Amino acid sequence: MFFRKVIYIGESDGQAIYVNVEKPRDPLAAPKSKLLNTEASRGNRKQIILITSFLIAFSGVMQLFPETRLFGGVYGYGTLIYFLTVWLLEGSLLLVIVERALYKNVKLAQPTSKENFRRAVDTNLIWGNFGDKKVTLGKKIFAWIFTVFMALMGLIGPILVISILVFNMIGTPIGSEIITLSFMGILPAVAVLLLWQNNMVRWFMAVERYRKKGKL
Repeated sequence: MFFRKVIYIGESDGQAIYVNVEKPRDPLAAPKSKLLNTEASRGNRKQIILITSFLIAFSGVMQLFPETRLFGGVYGYGTLIYFLTVWLLEGSLLLVIVERALYKNVKLAQPTSKENFRRAVDTNLIWGNFGDKKVTLGKKIFAWIFTVFMALMGLIGPILVISILVFNMIGTPIGSEIITLSFMGILPAVAVLLLWQNNMVRWFMAVERYRKKGKL
């Protein structure tokens, strides 16, 4: 099966909380990885968005001044190899970090209380995107659309960049856009993350099943 059976739910009392989607009534707890810190992640998420926005804006502004070039040389097949290498490295690094943060000790997971499960659900960053902590049809539809969109972006984004590079940019001067293009490897990594490591759709389904059993 492509998807995980045991998925990450959140944190509670210094532990990582999980649930087996085939046994939604029995939450599990395991020692939390040192990389896992929900509170720090709330601030880091804002910083990542700001840094990414700055890089994109900087690249766009520099396009308005083509005579001011920070990079030398022209695009060639060596540049293509550079992009593929950087994308592979940054994507792999992101996935390894998230995997170790969320699932490092999952094999040590043991049954835990409904109170731990409740706290894990309530403190999960997913709820930060919504005004209340209820699983609704609207939230599930949003989760489906967002996950599918990011999965498609993860597949189409790098392919589109490679196509543009091969057919339109070979032999043209390298500009500041290379900064933004160098981060395209994050897209497929995020797609894998949302499908395999921290699937919002399956998270909502797990929480909904647990609550319907009258235990949360």
